[in-house]
Amino acid sequence: MNTNATPLSTYDSGDPTPASVSAELRMAAEILDETATADIHSDSDMIRSAVALRMRMRALVAAIDAERGEGQ
Repeated sequence: MNTNATPLSTYDSGDPTPASVSAELRMAAEILDETATADIHSDSDMIRSAVALRMRMRALVAAIDAERGEGQ
């Protein structure tokens, strides 16, 4: 285990304010398309992809929770 590792959650800044579920799904699909061409051998590409995907997934989960009335 890398003792210098920094988890992605370190940079989570509070709870996301999501758009509608349909908008979040559309944006998630866009991020998937954008990150599909990232170079697996490029640390910077992988970091950017991981952060973008994490942020979008957090917003998507928040939108689904909000639609269900959870977390209120």
